[in-house]
Amino acid sequence: MKQLKWLALTVLGLVVFVPRVKAQSTVDAVMKARGLTDKDKLAAVKTFMPRGGRDEYFGIVGTGNSGTMIVYGVPSMRIYKYVGVFSPEPWQGYGYDDESQLLLKKSSLDDRIPWYGDMRFPAYSETNGDYDGKYAFFTDGANARVALLGLDDFETKQVLSNPIMNNLFPEATVTPNTEYVIQTGQYPHPWDMRSTDMGQAKNAITFWKVKRMEKEGEHKGRIIKEKSFAIEFPPYQLDYNDVGKGPSDGLFFGLAFKDGKAYVYAVDYKKAVSAKKTRVNDFDVVKFDDIKGSVAFIELPAKANMVKVSPEGKYLVVAADNVLVLDAAKIKSNLGKSIKADAVMHKSVPIGKGVVDVTFDYRKNIAYASAHDDSKIVRFNYETGAKKDEVKLDFKPSYITVPQGNSMHPHSNYLIAVDKEAYLKNLPKTGPVRPSVQHLIDISDDNEMTDIYTMTLPQANVYGNELILRTTIKPIIRYPTGTNSRTGEPSPFRAVAGQEKIERKGNRVHVFGTLIRSHITPEIVEVNQGDIVTFHLTNLERAEDETHGFTIDTYGKHGSFEPGKTASLTFVADRAGAFPYYCTEFCSALHLEMEGILMVKPKGYKGPGTDLGAGKLSKEELAKYKKQYEEKLKVIKQTGDVINSVVDYLKKNHYEKYPYVKALVQDAVDQLNKAKFTEDNYKKYAKEGKWKDAFLWAEQYFQYQVKAADVGLRAKKLLDEKLGKEQ
Repeated sequence: MKQLKWLALTVLGLVVFVPRVKAQSTVDAVMKARGLTDKDKLAAVKTFMPRGGRDEYFGIVGTGNSGTMIVYGVPSMRIYKYVGVFSPEPWQGYGYDDESQLLLKKSSLDDRIPWYGDMRFPAYSETNGDYDGKYAFFTDGANARVALLGLDDFETKQVLSNPIMNNLFPEATVTPNTEYVIQTGQYPHPWDMRSTDMGQAKNAITFWKVKRMEKEGEHKGRIIKEKSFAIEFPPYQLDYNDVGKGPSDGLFFGLAFKDGKAYVYAVDYKKAVSAKKTRVNDFDVVKFDDIKGSVAFIELPAKANMVKVSPEGKYLVVAADNVLVLDAAKIKSNLGKSIKADAVMHKSVPIGKGVVDVTFDYRKNIAYASAHDDSKIVRFNYETGAKKDEVKLDFKPSYITVPQGNSMHPHSNYLIAVDKEAYLKNLPKTGPVRPSVQHLIDISDDNEMTDIYTMTLPQANVYGNELILRTTIKPIIRYPTGTNSRTGEPSPFRAVAGQEKIERKGNRVHVFGTLIRSHITPEIVEVNQGDIVTFHLTNLERAEDETHGFTIDTYGKHGSFEPGKTASLTFVADRAGAFPYYCTEFCSALHLEMEGILMVKPKGYKGPGTDLGAGKLSKEELAKYKKQYEEKLKVIKQTGDVINSVVDYLKKNHYEKYPYVKALVQDAVDQLNKAKFTEDNYKKYAKEGKWKDAFLWAEQYFQYQVKAADVGLRAKKLLDEKLGKEQ
């Protein structure tokens, strides 16, 4: 079409001509084409993360009813990971492999797996009131559970049911040194879990004892139910809460509602630790009458939405239309009493209509409040009560977070504001249900705040975030080979290269296998219809991010196997036939080689064997296999030359000085070590003149060679990069 440069697209039989768009080769050209302003350009630069760049902070947020955690970066606002917590999550095999199924079943009082969770406000573990990057905690409000996640690998390690309450306020709170993770009930009910007599209803505050693992490099931790306890509470509806620090250390604060009135309550929980306990539902409980002298109820002038302790621990800041700043020392002196807020009031700060949340930053005595109904965020001084500045928004902000904002040393520059009514904005239409939305607000300037980015979070009903300095978290890149990642302990089912095996006892079959680029061992597993089969698989990789997936067609089993991890998949082989199993994670150019066959023989089946050399061959067929064998030996020699040249290069440049390169080399060596028995076999069968067997074993040896060469070349490339950086 000569100079017109049209692109022809056929859609439903119609030809549509679309003009080619002129290349946007400069910043000015892009801005002009998209109608962007200098303000837009500055916002883009502030959130842009170049390839190889690192976000300053990690954010975690619960997805509400999806029962998963989202990990994202700030300021890029890129989503990095979804992590199964209270609900099965197939990508990582959570709730599908035996280990995580057991974890979730233990979380249920009736040995079932709940298929959703209501998780909203997370907490990070703390040391001396600051986030330490070891653990994260969530509460499942709907199913009354608590979860502990390890931040060394971002996996859920433990989920427990609350033995007292059948519903909880979906927030986790930790004490300043993570001695306890605390959760409150939300709606009062009879504790026997059977009665419908609401006259017996009451609430509770549960203190789960956390055992921290302080050994360097060891991030395992556990909630110890036997050392945990609950405080019985009157039948108030309980809401958001926080724990004291500094001068208010030892106090637990929260919002409570009853008979149309709103209260802040304060509990001296350290008194409860040593108080007399009774057993309720096989759990230690402090009766309210035995602790009420250490509890204060402060009646508020109006309903409130949030309560948080200021970073230094001196004040309790309550989100209402007027933000109320309460003096923690005065509250402590009024324990055992019911008083009005005026008795402990430090300041009442007029903010606006419908204040939902407050948070803090590093500036001394500075806090932020979200005025939902006025579509603004206000910065103010909670010590003096003076408003500093505000930013008008084109949405109604609800929950807000500043990096490390609930610690004793908040950071600044950024504020996250959740937009719970994003359907009012001009978002692309994706059906009746839209993604959750939150905004990145630039608060780095002392006098002006700016909304610079809108982030969507799919499959989520977002409430509260927690942001931590990325470098505080020390993630691992591989497990010690054969690790049960849920417990952090060596798995009794781990397998190593060359020692894979299949064990049968009656109708119980255990397969001890390995995964490595690009091979699943064993490749063929024969069982009988009706057998109970367990695949115990170990990822032998040492390289970074060499995850393998594993699934068996038809049987609905899936697992995710990170480097070094061992996990198991159990099922009943109740359907006869040949069922492929394969790796579901792209792992190398030879990814499609990672497959095998599960042979489920029908009941009473009597068929031919599966010996490698079964069947008599003619002279012509033997000659053909002999020729193929001899040609394969040439290829084996050429491949061996490549491997030897790579090995010489690696040794010459001292590959052992670079841990990642060394790990890859060890993977390649493992492949060649596994190949030894195949080499012995092809030489043996060639000597006996069994050319088909010799060729097939030579082909198997070549496969191991190729895998070793693939890993070796990757090690060489990585070593080149390391050497280049040193020049």
